[in-house]
Amino acid sequence: MPKRSTDFRKISSFTIGRNICTNSADTFRKKLEREYFAEVYIRDVDHSDQESNLVVEFQSNFSLGEFLLQIQKRNIGQLSRKINDDFQDLAFFEALKQFRAQNNRVISLEEITFFLSDCQITIEKIYPNSIEDQLGNIYKMLAKHYMYYTLKQSRQPSEIFIPVYEENLEKNFKPSLHLEEGVSSKRDYFNFWGIYFSHNDDAVIYDLNTRSIISGDLYMLGE
Repeated sequence: MPKRSTDFRKISSFTIGRNICTNSADTFRKKLEREYFAEVYIRDVDHSDQESNLVVEFQSNFSLGEFLLQIQKRNIGQLSRKINDDFQDLAFFEALKQFRAQNNRVISLEEITFFLSDCQITIEKIYPNSIEDQLGNIYKMLAKHYMYYTLKQSRQPSEIFIPVYEENLEKNFKPSLHLEEGVSSKRDYFNFWGIYFSHNDDAVIYDLNTRSIISGDLYMLGE
């Protein structure tokens, strides 16, 4: 079973490696706070002399339903259609692009978490730049499948983990451990998600292809 995420609301606004420009990190954080009407926390979880791996966390007063509605209305972020049904959060993408341009090092986004008033959404990197590339599409799928993973709003998710993997549904579950660089693709975000419901401590798996809930044991990366 995945361990409940640490509440980072009590940490400082950003905790970053000494090689990152502090002013650029603060500008990045403030841009995200304006776009998302949220407090933003940035951590450098695994920095070296050449690279920083960031976790970005949003603390918001919106509920899950309100958040998805405001995303669709473009009051939060800037959901933009790229090609066909491919979407991008242009506000996040541009803010991260500028942040990277202001630092002479590789900056990778490892994880993004939204702490909403009734639900926590955690999105993990599955290939280089996967989160910023697919964030808009993830929003769209969260909205599209809302009535299914909430069972017509009869069950409220307290935590959603994106993604989980098919080959591990029958095993001890450690997402990403089996993946090699370049093996994963954007489709992996839209097969299976891990969900906790507020009234149930047991995690379940949501199958986006069949729009159904599957029971299963979830073991998160890092346990």
